[in-house]
Amino acid sequence: MTEPRATGRHLDTRTALDYLEDMLPAQRRRAVEEHLGSPCPDCHERVRVFGGLIETMRGDLTPEVPATLRERALAVFQPIGARVPLRRRVEAAARLLFDSWTAPLPAAARRAVGEVRRLRFALGEDALELECEPEGRGTVSVRGWLRSADPALWRVELAARAERRTALPDAHGAFALDRVPAGRVRLTVTGPGVRYQLGALTL
Repeated sequence: MTEPRATGRHLDTRTALDYLEDMLPAQRRRAVEEHLGSPCPDCHERVRVFGGLIETMRGDLTPEVPATLRERALAVFQPIGARVPLRRRVEAAARLLFDSWTAPLPAAARRAVGEVRRLRFALGEDALELECEPEGRGTVSVRGWLRSADPALWRVELAARAERRTALPDAHGAFALDRVPAGRVRLTVTGPGVRYQLGALTL
């Protein structure tokens, strides 16, 4: 073909791109250049726009990634060995240190706290303090303080009848559980690597 392919009498897109990419045979290239030498503003504009686009695309090419950087990036996604199984939590029993029901407070202190029941447990080297106060209508509020270096890593779980409640101590170890059904409950305190059972309590 000695004439450029055209849409009507104009250069088509593929011919214009092949010309700009220097991919045309010599005879076809001469035909395109003759056409561009004629007064054809449409083809002049098409070649100008495609030329700018090609130049932009060439300027946006990402340089080749250095081999050492590529190896480091791939190493991040290499499969690792089998995970070491997590150490099972040690199960332990909390030790009751104080119960205001069995070691009554002095009369003045009892008047100040009303019907609040106070409990203190030893959790290994840590401690748990509880205040249990009747709310009325068969419910109790439980306020607590976990005395530990990192109390926010612990969890307090309470099971009462068919209900289960969970409290997460704040950075100061304080937590609260409201509207706990009065009666027998079971408390479990879980910390890093250990779970303490407080046994059954009557609130």
